Amino acid sequence: MSSPVGSAAKSSPPSVRARTAWPLLPLAPLVVVVVGIAVALAIGMVGKDQLVFANDAHTAERASLLVDVVGARVAGLPRAEQTDAVRLAATRSGAEMLIVTLDGEVLVDASLGAIGREALREIVRRGEGEAITRVGRTRFAARALEPSPARRYLVAFVARPATPSGEPALVSALVALTLLLIGVAATVGYAVARDANADIAFVTGRVLGMAHVRSEPTGEPVPLRTLDEVGKLTSAFNELVGRFAAAEKTYRGDLERARSADRDRASFLAAVSHELRSPLNAILGFADVLVTEVDGPLSPAAHEEVEQIRGSGAHLLELINDILEFSALESGQLRLSRSKVDLGLVAAEVVREAAGVLVGKPVRVSLSGESGVHANADARRLRQIVQNLVGNAIKFTQHGEVRVTVRRDGSRARVSVEDTGPGISAAELAMIFEEYKQAGTEHVNRRGTGLGLAIARRLVLMHGGIIRVDSELGRGSAFDVILPLWFEKADPSTSLEGGRQAP
Repeated sequence: MSSPVGSAAKSSPPSVRARTAWPLLPLAPLVVVVVGIAVALAIGMVGKDQLVFANDAHTAERASLLVDVVGARVAGLPRAEQTDAVRLAATRSGAEMLIVTLDGEVLVDASLGAIGREALREIVRRGEGEAITRVGRTRFAARALEPSPARRYLVAFVARPATPSGEPALVSALVALTLLLIGVAATVGYAVARDANADIAFVTGRVLGMAHVRSEPTGEPVPLRTLDEVGKLTSAFNELVGRFAAAEKTYRGDLERARSADRDRASFLAAVSHELRSPLNAILGFADVLVTEVDGPLSPAAHEEVEQIRGSGAHLLELINDILEFSALESGQLRLSRSKVDLGLVAAEVVREAAGVLVGKPVRVSLSGESGVHANADARRLRQIVQNLVGNAIKFTQHGEVRVTVRRDGSRARVSVEDTGPGISAAELAMIFEEYKQAGTEHVNRRGTGLGLAIARRLVLMHGGIIRVDSELGRGSAFDVILPLWFEKADPSTSLEGGRQAP
């Protein structure tokens, strides 16, 4: 017994095309019946050929015996009585008889029709064989009525029966035997197919039932009921379940260790941030005191050095804040507090701060667009998104302009940040939002952790929004952030929570 599932399990080619298979239960008895009928027909044809051959031999023997007996009796009669004797013998035997000469001349005719002289001459010469007369296909025999040299011959034609004797009995016996054997074979085939179908249905039901087992994700082993191909398939499946269970157990252990490592990392970062921020804030505070010359005037060289201390400290604090922010995003500890936020006011604050940083640098920051564009967002995180994009544009733009645009886009709010910087290549665009990755030319001083755009992207996605970039080397870059608008009455159809693609 075999099954399509078992044969498919033995080999697993790279690409397997599904095929339609006949049901096993009706197929097996049907195959037995078809094969049985074909075998019975073949046996019947062979048996019929054998009966025809036997009837031909019997007809030839009857013709030979008839011509010997009648010839012996006719040879002892006077010639005047031989004609009547031959006709009487032909009538009683049902055969055709002739007395002919060696040249084919008919002396006595007891047949249904005259036979050609040339044919009679050939019949006398051959002595026995097969010929066709008015009664159909016959077997003939010719014997001399006189001792050699004989001049007269008795020829007898015996018709071959249209239906070989014994054929009805053969057909009846063959039909009975075929019905008996086919019935037994079909019953056995049905029983075997039913058992195989029941085993396959049982295994299929247990496999499908594994989807409803809640205690064990891997399911339960299928009981082994037979030792045939279905049993081998069941055993192989149970082995696969065991391996999957072991892999799932290993995965759970690795996952728990990863979670423990995440918790330890979060605790470590919290402790380190506290330990780093405290002395760093003190450094920045004292640097501010020195710069304001509260404790006395500073020389130009000292003033420049204190400015460097304050700038480096501020940069270090920014790096620490980025790392902690990204850690909170990864661990899922960061939560949004959404409200009605004026996107234009947020962008204006960011632009004012950026303009103060650009003193002495040939770069201009401008703001344009619509007013009264309110987004459904976390004000602090929205400011962080815009600040990251503007700060990134200023960092990579050596001269030119950074334009910030705020406008409505249908049922959404859009803020765009465009710059006239060196642009980004197609290869760098594919990884620009990845963690710890930066884009730009080798001549640009890359300061930072490479987390700014990654943090901005995650915050945008948490808002159910979209962030995208359009850039080309030598032509600057354009970043677009699309966020849901604020509606006084909540309308789920205006939310972008289910989408991640820009129109």
